[in-house]
Amino acid sequence: MATSTITVTRTELKSIHKELERMEIEIMRLKALLVPTVKISKKERKELEAIKKDMSKGNWISAKDLIKKLG
Repeated sequence: MATSTITVTRTELKSIHKELERMEIEIMRLKALLVPTVKISKKERKELEAIKKDMSKGNWISAKDLIKKLG
C-alpha cells in the first residue's frame, strides 16, 4: 500500500482545527436534541437493560409483529 504525504501551512492547519471544533460543537448540540433528558425509574432502567441484553443476544421482534401482538 502506497503512502502519501500532504504538506499544510500553519494557517491551513488552524483553519482545519477550527472547522473540526465547529463540527464537534454541532454534534454535541444534535446529541443534546436527540438524547432524552427524562429521568426514568429504577424499574424502567432494569427493563431497558434487559431489552438491550436480549438484543445483544440477537433476540428481537419486528415492529410489524409487535403491532400485531399488542393490537
